[in-house]
Amino acid sequence: MNSFISKRVLSAGITCLAVVTNNPSYAAEEFNNLTCIVGLKTEQLCNVAIHKRAMIFKFPTGRTHIVKLHKIGKWGYTNQSKLKGFIFTWVKHRHIFGISYKNIDGDNEQMAIAFNDSQYVQPFQFFLEEVGPMSD
Repeated sequence: MNSFISKRVLSAGITCLAVVTNNPSYAAEEFNNLTCIVGLKTEQLCNVAIHKRAMIFKFPTGRTHIVKLHKIGKWGYTNQSKLKGFIFTWVKHRHIFGISYKNIDGDNEQMAIAFNDSQYVQPFQFFLEEVGPMSD
């Protein structure tokens, strides 16, 4: 609880400092309650912030993972649709982005981001299209 309050105070202080000094701050788009699979090993809930040059993944364990735009080699997108229900049937969509990037040691790593909300698709595609077109 104490670290939560200190983080809030620190972020409020940084925001006030940016307003007072009249320097533009690059705000991130924040996407909460996504499913992230780092290294294609374990599936965890995460929050993703998209900045101008990087994506920051924050996990509930407190771990943070940063993927810089220029380190991304390939990426892909798929929309999985499933019919759900027995009597009343509806379609459930799951949007999945796969990213291949180089880590700090220069090794290739993979990551997958999955979510149900279709309004998140466009910001992710816009960010990743700066890298290049989708790979097959």
